[in-house]
Amino acid sequence: MQIPSPKTPVRESHKVVLFNSAGHNPLMATSEEKIALWMEQLRRMREMQYAYHKKFFHGLYFFLVLVIACLLWDSPVSLALVPLLVITAGTQSCFYLHFVDFARIHARFMEGRLNKALGKLTLIGSEIEDLYFYPIDAPKIGGFVPSAPLRFFSFFTLHWVVLWLGLGAFALWRLFPMMGPCGQHYLGLLGLWGSINFLYLVWFFGSRNAAKQIQSRLEK
Repeated sequence: MQIPSPKTPVRESHKVVLFNSAGHNPLMATSEEKIALWMEQLRRMREMQYAYHKKFFHGLYFFLVLVIACLLWDSPVSLALVPLLVITAGTQSCFYLHFVDFARIHARFMEGRLNKALGKLTLIGSEIEDLYFYPIDAPKIGGFVPSAPLRFFSFFTLHWVVLWLGLGAFALWRLFPMMGPCGQHYLGLLGLWGSINFLYLVWFFGSRNAAKQIQSRLEK
């Protein structure tokens, strides 16, 4: 299903100005076509950003329901699944976030091109997002930005991390009395799997290699 996105007044008014001033000048027509394509690309990136925000929250609620169901079932198998679901929920949330970051980086580039073409800072959405949500160029761990720990986005991330860890710890506390001889192997594998996921996410979002490659490619 395609997400509707209303046409902005800036986009519509700019079309009128271009139509009235271009006439039969091929250079002006070419400029108009470029601006129209950039506008369309910006719209697509904003739609993508919105779509993955929705997926992010739907995923959180989906995993939360699964975890609560496993805790209520209260069997060795269901309790053993809870820490694995917690790890997967964190990695899945970061997966959606990296799509949002991609859309923001691309949208910022499109806004920069359009502002140059229009000759003024008409589009400032990316600048406002940096100020209000989190700076897109800052290293972070998932959604937590060490350089901006008091931003609500960082606090929201910590809130969910504490909640997930608490639910996982509660499941393990309930599971300990039921563990048999394989309990140590389970804990070892769980610690290994959790460490691999955490270290990868720290590396990916902290190094920002993928984001830097995108930015470099866009600037060519």
